[in-house]
Amino acid sequence: MSTSTLMNMSVQAMFAAQAQMATAGHNIVNASVQGYSRQTVKLGTMAGENTPVGYIGRGVEVTSIERAVNGFLGGQVIQTQSQAAADTTRAGLLQQLEGAYGLGKEGLGQATADLYASFSDLAASPKDESVREVVIGKAQELTSRFRATGSQIEQMQEATLSQVEDEVSLVNGLTAKIATLNGKLAGTGSEVNQPNDLLDQRDQLIKELSQHVEISRVDNRGADGKNDGTVSLFVAGGQSLVLGNDSRKLGTTTSSGSPRTISLTIASSDTERPLDAASIGGGNLGGLLRFQNEDLPEARSQLGMLATVLADTINTQHVQGTDLNGAAGGDLLKVGAASVKPDDDNARNAAGQPATTVQITRIAGQGGALKASDYTLRVDPTDSSLYQVTRLSDSTVFSGLASGSVVDGFRFDVGGESMAAGDRFTLQPVSQAAQDANVAITDARKLAAAGGSAAGSGNANALKLQALATAKTFEGRSFTDAHSRMVADLGVKVQRAESDADASTKVADRLTEQVVSETGVNLEEEAARLMQFQQNYQVATKVLTTAQKIFDTILSIMN
Repeated sequence: MSTSTLMNMSVQAMFAAQAQMATAGHNIVNASVQGYSRQTVKLGTMAGENTPVGYIGRGVEVTSIERAVNGFLGGQVIQTQSQAAADTTRAGLLQQLEGAYGLGKEGLGQATADLYASFSDLAASPKDESVREVVIGKAQELTSRFRATGSQIEQMQEATLSQVEDEVSLVNGLTAKIATLNGKLAGTGSEVNQPNDLLDQRDQLIKELSQHVEISRVDNRGADGKNDGTVSLFVAGGQSLVLGNDSRKLGTTTSSGSPRTISLTIASSDTERPLDAASIGGGNLGGLLRFQNEDLPEARSQLGMLATVLADTINTQHVQGTDLNGAAGGDLLKVGAASVKPDDDNARNAAGQPATTVQITRIAGQGGALKASDYTLRVDPTDSSLYQVTRLSDSTVFSGLASGSVVDGFRFDVGGESMAAGDRFTLQPVSQAAQDANVAITDARKLAAAGGSAAGSGNANALKLQALATAKTFEGRSFTDAHSRMVADLGVKVQRAESDADASTKVADRLTEQVVSETGVNLEEEAARLMQFQQNYQVATKVLTTAQKIFDTILSIMN
């Protein structure tokens, strides 16, 4: 072996040890950087030199610097984090919704009980105007609580709209960064030496993105079938969000009418393509949209049904009595009217208004037939001259209906031009009732305490009003039972959501810990390796020093 070979060998060993020390140091200083993966220097033996006495080794070389990565577990982390984010977001919103319902003395149940109790006092002193004022006051307190609860639900709806818009902005920012990194990583997929830090940055951005919206990832391949270093990301069951160095922006559209609802779109060429909310899946966006599209409408309908049936029940009895002036009683309570929301995509007339119009009216005295639900109206698929109504709470379908038909205690009437096959209308017989609840009369003398069964029946109608406290007019339940059931059902939903959030978060955390244990930096191990690499470097320098001495000795002999 020549001295030059020995010197080259020691230099190579020094370079290898230096690369190992630099990489260990890089690991140590990045140990607390989120998403950083441990890097390791891979060494290889250099091919030996063929000599008359055999092959003599030429030392070591650095073959690559690799990062610790587990693709399978990494994919599992993305999916579980996305589900955990959706569950946690929805659970938090449901907790807020539960807080909107006052309980105990501040609740609707207590306010209703107070109103019914005041009817009993009215029956005992029907001509006492102070007692009558108390009845009006209790009615005002009850309707005020309905309005307050309904208002909080609508405030949550508006807050949800704002949160969705914020989430969309965050998603678009992250996808733009991922696309930029894709451009930097293009063509590196099949190279031996990988840009590890850039790969870590992209993976971390993808993890962050998955907390906002559920995504699926595909590693792209070039024409040669090899990994080209870029990834594609998809949402909503296959809509491309990132393709190479190009990202497509999510957008939002807000419906007209009340309540306003928000939906997602994705840029496609020069248009905005709508995304099905049900296909969004996990992430904060998934949780927000599920809360908006499922939980809020259910709460709104249940509250509205309570207000509507209560008002209908009391009014039906109140109009049967007579007031202090001897006149027939009128409505005591009033609630928000039934409403209709045409889809924004419905056919329009020349003025830009919906070509077909729909009106719905609750049938007085049929409050017990009302359901806590919205409905959809469209042309009957089997007969275009008739209509089909679907109850959204349980998907019950009513087919073969003509304009003017009555469904679940309300009537719908269709006007204007013939309804197009693709037209849709959302019918809301009770959803808007609570927000506009109020007392219909303010003059206490107009309380119809007398009558109610036969002429000259004295303190009788007030007693019948008081007896309504136990009337089973709410789908076979009294108001107290119906209200308690509503609050209990919401409580169960909150508990289930909290349990789901806790379970999915634990799964995500466990997988994250497992990934970190495999790919993260252990400072004690890196410190020990750093000392080992330092010793290797020192040994290599001694070999170089020895080789230099041998070389110098040979030169002195030759001289």
